[in-house]
Amino acid sequence: MLRFSNMSEFNRVGGDKVEKIKIGILGTGVIIRDYHLPVLREIPQVEIVAAGNLHPESLMRLAHDFQIPKTYVDFQKMAEDPEIDAVVIGLPNYLHAPVTIQMLEAGKHVFCEKPMAMNVKEAKAMIEAARRADRRLMIGHMWRFDVEIRWLRDVVASGKIGQVYKVKSHAVWLHEGPRTESWFTQPQFAGGGALADMGVHSIDTLRFILGEARPIRVFARTGTYFRPIKLEDTASLMIEFEGGITGFIEAGWYHPYADGLEGHTQVYGTEGYAQALPSKLCTWIEGIWSVTHPDMPKRKQQCDLPMYKAQMEHFVHCVLTGEEPVPGGREGLWAMRVLEAAYRSAETGEVVPIEED
Repeated sequence: MLRFSNMSEFNRVGGDKVEKIKIGILGTGVIIRDYHLPVLREIPQVEIVAAGNLHPESLMRLAHDFQIPKTYVDFQKMAEDPEIDAVVIGLPNYLHAPVTIQMLEAGKHVFCEKPMAMNVKEAKAMIEAARRADRRLMIGHMWRFDVEIRWLRDVVASGKIGQVYKVKSHAVWLHEGPRTESWFTQPQFAGGGALADMGVHSIDTLRFILGEARPIRVFARTGTYFRPIKLEDTASLMIEFEGGITGFIEAGWYHPYADGLEGHTQVYGTEGYAQALPSKLCTWIEGIWSVTHPDMPKRKQQCDLPMYKAQMEHFVHCVLTGEEPVPGGREGLWAMRVLEAAYRSAETGEVVPIEED
């Protein structure tokens, strides 16, 4: 069972002194500026002491806007900064593995955005680096911290809908997506398109709500339909999980048939059906359908800040206590295994087994 942090137990250490971890930020994009930095600043145990990026102009803007005292364009110098306890990495995908390993080897704890790496080999190297350094490594699969997704996982675990036989996840940007000139659309920087960006969330979320179920094999189709880019803007996956459960994933950018971000997760069982975003539970009781809508906090947006805050609180908790974060390297690696197998399936047109070794 996923353990969530109770940060109040760390608020007071040695009288009135608040124990803090000093964090360095790597990256200056939307995920850093609009999500990670705002929630990190709300956590009493966190002090942002440095920021790093390869582009000095955006780095200076970020440091100015968030009053970050130190800046680095040389990641090795940042790794050698003894004041930094941990780093949050929101760099382009091709830098995830090398910079994570660089920071771990320098003794920093690391939170790394998804996808964990460009491939399985890199992900394994990150895990090994964390093991050697005895430092915490957490991967940014934030939907595990969403209140509705946690509710859905609990419904599955409770047996209320009977034996689960099918799960579905839909993660599509409608009309929107990354700028066509951004690194997100460049194979050498991103490694993959909408599947690596959006679909990887669905892969991890389905595993989470199924109690970390092992994926066995995958069949995938990808295509580029809506923008002149070199990576896929559309992907469909069918995954077989242990226990005979079938998972369906749709991921995409730029799709024109609605507005905003559309994402939902559904679970089908022998005695009912449950859905998150929006949340609904339908059960078959003595020949009568019962439909309930659980009381959930009102969302300001689909990717709401509370789950990002809970995610970072968990990371801080693990750094302070030495506990292993979840999702950590192991969970990130499973998502990478499925992702890599899915791309191979899309290329060959065949069902591809998901190897554990």
